[in-house]
Amino acid sequence: MGLFSNLFGEKGREADSVIDKMKQLADDLDGVKYADEDEKRIINGGSSSAASSGSFSATFTEEAECGDSWGPVMPSEPNQFNSGLKYKDYFEKIFKEEFSTYQIEEFKVGWRDVAYNFIQDGQKKLVVELMGDSTQRHKVRNDCRAQGIPYLRFYYDHDGWWNTRSYVTRRIAGQLAK
Repeated sequence: MGLFSNLFGEKGREADSVIDKMKQLADDLDGVKYADEDEKRIINGGSSSAASSGSFSATFTEEAECGDSWGPVMPSEPNQFNSGLKYKDYFEKIFKEEFSTYQIEEFKVGWRDVAYNFIQDGQKKLVVELMGDSTQRHKVRNDCRAQGIPYLRFYYDHDGWWNTRSYVTRRIAGQLAK
């Protein structure tokens, strides 16, 4: 029994049924949105860039100030969308090149998101989670908080959020320095 049927009896069952159908539709649409991730490309000056969101609506004709990782205009600085890599490969490349003194362990979170443990001297120093904009899961963050382990989250498909290399590096380095 759902919340509404508990509160309102038979009339509440109808509301619960509608809510269940809406949840199922949202799940179905979410699966379609990410099914062809490899085929979603943004053409920018003849080069293709991997985009993780079908609703990506940024303007590519102007350049933003270097170091900006958000806004309606793609910065010229290396970022997730002009790297030519899938989002996971883009982040893993940064991890390996910028944080080579750490052992990086990947673990799956849910059915499409992923997180990474940054380990040094046998101790977990940081957890970085890559997640979709529609994800509302907080388990990894809550677990890290309970264990006193620094935690970072990057959204790989948030409109106007570019995940520039300097931004990703700066945030990770800042957490590791704590």
